[in-house]
Parts: sequence; C-alpha cells; structure tokens
Amino acid sequence: MKLTTIIILLSAIVLHSCNKSNQVSGTYVAQSVMRPMYNGCCTATEVLHLNNDHTFNVYHQNDQGDYLTKDVTSGNYDLKQDMISFKPDSLNQHYDYSNIKYKVPASDDHVNSLIKQGSESQKFYKIDFKQADSLYIHRYSHTNWDQESITIKKDGTVHYIRHSQDKNRNPVDISKHKKLTQEQFQQYIETLSQSRLFQAATTSEKYSVTFSLAIKEYDIVIQDQNNIDEKLYNFFFETVLSWVK
Repeated sequence: MKLTTIIILLSAIVLHSCNKSNQVSGTYVAQSVMRPMYNGCCTATEVLHLNNDHTFNVYHQNDQGDYLTKDVTSGNYDLKQDMISFKPDSLNQHYDYSNIKYKVPASDDHVNSLIKQGSESQKFYKIDFKQADSLYIHRYSHTNWDQESITIKKDGTVHYIRHSQDKNRNPVDISKHKKLTQEQFQQYIETLSQSRLFQAATTSEKYSVTFSLAIKEYDIVIQDQNNIDEKLYNFFFETVLSWVK
C-alpha cells in the first residue's frame, strides 16, 4: 500500500513538472533603453526561447544603430521551484548565461511573463505571435539590384514588394496584396512560435536580410540584420512567397 502511494506521489510530481515545463515553453522578450543615450540611441533587446525538451536559445542585442552588436547563446535549462537556471553549450565570455536565473511568477493558469533576476530585475513578456501587429522581412541581393520585402499583419494580410531591373536596366516593380487562408495563417503562427527567430551564423551569403517584428501591446520592436534563423528565412522566401504569387 505504501509503495503504491509513493508511486502515485512520484507520478504526480513528474506530471506537475512536465506541465510546468509546457507552461513556460515559448518565446519571451524584453527591451530597454540603454544608458547613457548617444544621439537618441539606443535599445537593448533580449529574446529568450524555451523549448519543451528543456533546451533554450538566447539572442541579445545592444543596438548602437547598426544592429551588429549581438550575442547568441544556446544550451539546456532547468526548472526548479519556479526558478529557471541555464547550462549553455559553451561559455560566452561577452554574455555569460551560466549564472543567469529567471523567476516564474505565481500563476494559476498560463505563464505570461518571466522575471530576470539580478541587481535590477527585468520583466520578460511572453509573445503571443497572433497578437504581433506586423512582421516585416526584406532581402537585398549582393550581386544585382533585386530586393524583395514581405509584410504580414495580424489580420492575415500580406504585402509583397519586389524591385528589380530588366536586361536594359529599366526598373521593374511588383506589388501584391493577399489575405492568407486560416490554414496558411496558422502555419505562419506555428512556424514563428517554434522558431528560435535568430541564429549566430549569417543568414545568407547572397543577400542582406532585415527583420522587424512589432508588438504594440508591449511597445516593443524586435529588429535584426543578417542573423535571422535560416529555417525561418526559407519559410518566408519560399513558402509565404509561393502563397502570394
């Protein structure tokens, strides 16, 4: 009887732990004004992606106006007593995440934010990509004048623009609008939700790539140049592009 009780208790603990991990999984973001300000610049942006399998990815950017000062870290995380700690795959001397901790606020239902611990605690908001007001991605060819951009609004509308030249170097412009189907919009949301958004390696050798995600609810705009996750980049310029065309 005692053995059965112990097994039931252990099962309940494991189930609670799994449920908590599922609740905290997702993408979190914090953005703050850097001090001292220089010519009105700049912001510090941090994006934390937690997966159900206890792996994580972190993107940190000190934007000095060029979006080039950034660090990307990944590894495993542990959740104990509403506190998240990290074990990076490798030590990042510029941005060491091995001593970072996040507290999960008391919640009866869904986890909507995390509190980064430190001398000055910082609130990270969980992104509901359905509520992101707009996503913009643009690529500019290194070998010719071709450039393309895709903008997706939260109502499911897509605006595609292409600027290029014909063989006589005359400008050729294409502009298309389309409303995504429910299935397409759902695939877009799921792809964003499951993506780490950014990677350490350069996205493309052929293009300069710009990314911008606006979330008015938190007064946040996440911007990056040339470090968008390659799978996410391919999704936009292959899958989404096929929907628009």
